[in-house]
Amino acid sequence: MKIMLLANETPQDFALRDNKDKFDAYMGEWYAYGDALKNEGVLLDGAALEPPSSATVVSVRNGERAVEDGPFADAKEQLGGFFIIEAPDMNTASRWAAKCPAAKTGFVDARAIMEIEGEE
Repeated sequence: MKIMLLANETPQDFALRDNKDKFDAYMGEWYAYGDALKNEGVLLDGAALEPPSSATVVSVRNGERAVEDGPFADAKEQLGGFFIIEAPDMNTASRWAAKCPAAKTGFVDARAIMEIEGEE
């Protein structure tokens, strides 16, 4: 089954991306995690996202499109990136999620990707 791991990070973690002294150590954990997923042959795709301040939130209400800048979530943690993995079950996926650097201070949402008949 394909599972998306959504890495939600704290504002403090996002700040480390801009800290020249701590950037290498911060990203080193992410690179090591990505390498572990690759080495086990479970990684299908993944990417880091720009900070929440770069987000644009779009909604449509009563036929009218509304566009707002920045994140619009009721959480301190913000989506920082994602990985799509292949795992035999959700238990295995949760073990991978627990190894994600975001799990230490934020959280990782592990969700099965819906399989739609006729799509690959």
